[in-house]
Amino acid sequence: MVGMSVLRAGAGFAARLNQLKHGFSNGRLLTRTVPKTESGEAELAEIPENYVPEHWEYYKHPITRWIARNLYDPPEKNYEKMMALIEIESEKAEMSIKLLFFLFQHPITRWIARNLYDPPEKNYEKMMALIEIESEKAEMRRTQMDVRKLMREKGDGPWYHYETMDKSLIDYSPKSTPDN
Repeated sequence: MVGMSVLRAGAGFAARLNQLKHGFSNGRLLTRTVPKTESGEAELAEIPENYVPEHWEYYKHPITRWIARNLYDPPEKNYEKMMALIEIESEKAEMSIKLLFFLFQHPITRWIARNLYDPPEKNYEKMMALIEIESEKAEMRRTQMDVRKLMREKGDGPWYHYETMDKSLIDYSPKSTPDN
């Protein structure tokens, strides 16, 4: 019940909008317009020769037919909109290909491609150089660790320290002055 009243309210509102679009006829702006449902649901019948049915005539229920006729775009219009969108996108793609081709033909772009981008064999050489550098760093770290170990054993470097005096010799009694 509620669904039907919502449909009727929507249909009436759409009919009023339709009147606003096409002008007022006999001052019927505030009249209530509802699709005619007295005829009942549509029935299948033979289609006459050379007759092309409208897109809303394929629906069985009269309210559905009215909605399809007055609220929705016909399928042909949707098809044309989609084809226009596809054409625009294909033109964009074609223009971007032309632009890339033009840019690649430009001398500056060719110079950039030749001099700034490395071929794969250069990438291999760079990778081998990085591996060599990292192995040299590891060898240097091992050498430094060996040197530090030897310095600690001999008492050289920052690890060398003097023996402190015995803690029992420290006077912890309260003093009247710091120098006392």
